[in-house]
Amino acid sequence: MRMNNSQNPRINDSKIDKNCFFDIYSNIDKSEISQNTKIYKFTTIKNSIIQKNSSVGDHSKILNSYLDKSVHIGRYNHISGCQIGKHSYTGQNAIIMGIKIGNFCSISWGVTIGPGEHDFSRVTTHRFLYTDVDRLKPENEEWYNRFEKNIEIGHDVWIGANSTILRGVSIGTGSIIGANSLVNKNIPPYAIVGGNPAKIIKYRFSDENIQELIKIKWWNLPDRIIKLNFETFNSKITQDTIQKLKIIITQSPQNNKYTGL
Repeated sequence: MRMNNSQNPRINDSKIDKNCFFDIYSNIDKSEISQNTKIYKFTTIKNSIIQKNSSVGDHSKILNSYLDKSVHIGRYNHISGCQIGKHSYTGQNAIIMGIKIGNFCSISWGVTIGPGEHDFSRVTTHRFLYTDVDRLKPENEEWYNRFEKNIEIGHDVWIGANSTILRGVSIGTGSIIGANSLVNKNIPPYAIVGGNPAKIIKYRFSDENIQELIKIKWWNLPDRIIKLNFETFNSKITQDTIQKLKIIITQSPQNNKYTGL
């Protein structure tokens, strides 16, 4: 099927690498798209950098953001002002605003992270205090910043469907957020939490193993090394597994010909 001119991807003032795919009605503006990346239909990419082997699903918007390699954004996402680490992905209908996300994070459908806050200590919570849609702000007055509080998500975090993570919190590496949770406080590494507001249910591993995993930092390994040691990463956490991970970390940076355990 041939596309008519109105269906063609619109690419403006952007750097496009080789072997990229752009579906109908995609709109790329002032952005960098690296090799083997797929941008599907009705998407908008603006003022953003997307590294290689990534994808952006239908009807999604990526604004003022950096996506590391092999990041996959689901359909109907709104991603604004974000930095997303390698191999992290989102499900359908995620809204993520003004945050930093680590490597290997799994974000399910319907998740909201970092929504703007309404300051209820003021006379009104209405939007005319932070946007000019209603044209009520005099020129010499200033907006208040609904995104002032920082928010950061560690590595290897799993966020369940329809969860909301409010601004001003830190989500520790390896933690799991149960579906339909509201997170309004910091979550420690490798904690499993759930509820509204979210509370700690238990921890994934022993304190000793958690500390070892945090030191090992496997999520920073090159893809090649992870692939060579797939069996280890597919193992349950034991002292033997921890020792294997330590060996992988110790050997891999120094030996480019490393072939696994």
